[in-house]
Amino acid sequence: MSGFLNWWDSFELWLSGLPFVPQTLLVMPVVMGLAYVLATAIDAVLGAGIRVMRRLRGDVRAGDVRAGDVRAGDVQAGRW
Repeated sequence: MSGFLNWWDSFELWLSGLPFVPQTLLVMPVVMGLAYVLATAIDAVLGAGIRVMRRLRGDVRAGDVRAGDVRAGDVQAGRW
């Protein structure tokens, strides 16, 4: 572990010694990649939570229904 920490300290010192533009060019791809992964994970968790809440409440939305699940009478009677 101390080997990794020594490497990280030297890398951090090297990075902080660079001018602003090279720092930005090196740091931004890493930050953007992490942000993308985090946003995708949060989206998946929230989407699953919303689907569970809809299922528990018994809500039916247009995107949740497959072809053939709804009869014409249901739509005309307002049950859809």
